[in-house]
Amino acid sequence: MKKIVLLTCLALSATGCAATTEPSVRAYLHERKAFEELGKGHLAAAEADLKLALRDNPKEPSILNNMAYIKYKEGDDRKAIGYLEQARALRNNDNDEPYILNEARILIVRHRYRRALSLLSLIEPRRTWPKGYRKMLAKALIHNGQNAKAMAILLENHDETATSESSLSVSR
Repeated sequence: MKKIVLLTCLALSATGCAATTEPSVRAYLHERKAFEELGKGHLAAAEADLKLALRDNPKEPSILNNMAYIKYKEGDDRKAIGYLEQARALRNNDNDEPYILNEARILIVRHRYRRALSLLSLIEPRRTWPKGYRKMLAKALIHNGQNAKAMAILLENHDETATSESSLSVSR
């Protein structure tokens, strides 16, 4: 009996125990593997791992953000924005800023300034702004013909946090 238990433990440790863990843990393991694949530039492998992660934990915003990153890199903006909107819906408090900013970046790159501006306006009333938000908002305002407001935003003294990166980014 001890041999069977020992062999089972060895077999499970060799497979990373993913088959025996809770869904949220399996999702995390798949997401970590996907992150490694992204680091190597293997989008297809990373996407496969993220799909497995989503199957186990469909409500984790970081997984959805990483799927958005892959879809953006593949040129499928519609799906990328869809994933970001799902992530944002799951984080409807101030923790939604990375997803708002990533979606706005895609919209600005694709010259959809009006939609980017309406999205960025969700952050404007908040006490602190994420790093990079001021410039992104000003760019959207300028392209919507609101040069005076863009200048005021750029000159305004507003607290900025360092929670965001300067481009569409992968969540860890």
